[in-house]
Amino acid sequence: MNELSYLTLSDLSPEQLATYRQAVIDAFPAIINESEIIQTYWDRIESYFPDHQLFAIDKNGSLIGFANAIPCHWDQPIKNLPQEGWDWLVKKGITDHEQGIAANLVGGLQIIITKHNLGKGYSKLMIAKLKELKNKYKYDHLAIPIRPTFKHKHPEMKMSEYLKLQKDGQVYDPWIRTHLKCGAAIIKVCENSMNFKGDIAFWESLLNQKIKSSGTYTLEGALNQIIINLEENTGEYREENIWVYYG
Repeated sequence: MNELSYLTLSDLSPEQLATYRQAVIDAFPAIINESEIIQTYWDRIESYFPDHQLFAIDKNGSLIGFANAIPCHWDQPIKNLPQEGWDWLVKKGITDHEQGIAANLVGGLQIIITKHNLGKGYSKLMIAKLKELKNKYKYDHLAIPIRPTFKHKHPEMKMSEYLKLQKDGQVYDPWIRTHLKCGAAIIKVCENSMNFKGDIAFWESLLNQKIKSSGTYTLEGALNQIIINLEENTGEYREENIWVYYG
């Protein structure tokens, strides 16, 4: 594993910033880029919290991976974290900041390792950096609505059932396994963590097919199926994630 240094968003060179932007696009299916929450709030996340965006850089100045995070205020039991997961975390963090509400929880939004550096253990280092961020700012909690790596292979399966899958006597999904090995506790499934709605034309463009009947449709890379109501000219994708907690 290469010797790394760590930068925040404000420290990135133009080349590193461009690599960061492209890595986000490459990491997710097309539907994620259609998120109204991302389109509405992401610029403010980076503007308000540049020190909460953490980047691992190798000795040659190349971007290895990064973790994006946002702080917010949470005054209920951790088991009550919302079903709206990722979308809620973004909106809560931005709203709290704009209203001057002090944060006591830092939420992880994503951890991404650049493609040619996958499988080398760097994700564990980025989780460790999030733990350090929590301690640096003296937050009480670190929670992350995670997006399991292999769930897109089982879009018809509820996340609650997917969690039970095992391989060789351990949790099937590698991203869930990684968090457990790093000390996380699984709190619960957040059943509507990212929400997407659109008319039939919107979904036809993403599915690259003509929709001829109501029902469920599978979109490449999506964790769950899309529910289409042809008569009402609507479709909805509710992505399930899993809340994990590091204390």
